[in-house]
Amino acid sequence: MRLLLVAAVLRVGAFTPSGDGRPPSRLYAETKPKDPIVDAPGWSRVKALLDRLPVFTVANEQGQPLQYEADGKPLALLYADVDAAKSELKSAKEEHPSLGLDIVPMGLGEAFQLHRKGDAVLIPSQDSMEAAGAPKGASPLGQELPLFACMEMAVQGEDGKPVLPLFLDRGEAQRAVEDAMAADDGDAKLEIVGLSLHKALEQLVSQESSAFSFVPPASSLAHIQSYLENSGGVGVNTSPPS
Repeated sequence: MRLLLVAAVLRVGAFTPSGDGRPPSRLYAETKPKDPIVDAPGWSRVKALLDRLPVFTVANEQGQPLQYEADGKPLALLYADVDAAKSELKSAKEEHPSLGLDIVPMGLGEAFQLHRKGDAVLIPSQDSMEAAGAPKGASPLGQELPLFACMEMAVQGEDGKPVLPLFLDRGEAQRAVEDAMAADDGDAKLEIVGLSLHKALEQLVSQESSAFSFVPPASSLAHIQSYLENSGGVGVNTSPPS
């Protein structure tokens, strides 16, 4: 899809890593009567777009995520990085060899909703987190999920209108910018910025139209294709165990 150079259509705050880079001693979830994102009128529209981005969790044969206890509450770990999920799967299989564990994908929209409700933890890619400004070697647990965008770049959307692409992978955002600069004879000077997912969503759910798109990492899409070919397409089962 040809890249178009247009004015920015979205203004969001820069990504700011949380914490001091040390692994958190425990996980916690804050509950609120009404969530400004997932309870917003525009959430269903944004969630449908977010669900095109896969995240991954370790789950049993019934698709139920392996859960970890934090402050007495079970939490699922949802990985934006498929390689990190594979590493967790290897460790989990060694500890629970009889559970028939595997990596199962789910949409980021559903994952973000579970995260906001305090039922799951979203874990960003180590490389993307550091590319967004987190200290090198910092634990991804407890960190914001970053997005990457060039505010002067857009692609043609499904309806033919320009939309701002938001990337999970910093390297893929860089390659898209380089392609855009080449298409513009190299005259444009385009900058990539890191965005906090939840801060971006706070603004996106308040907009009437979706002048943006989410771009999944190529590694995630490759794993999804292989998963569908070999597993029959079992998805995450978020219902309580019977």
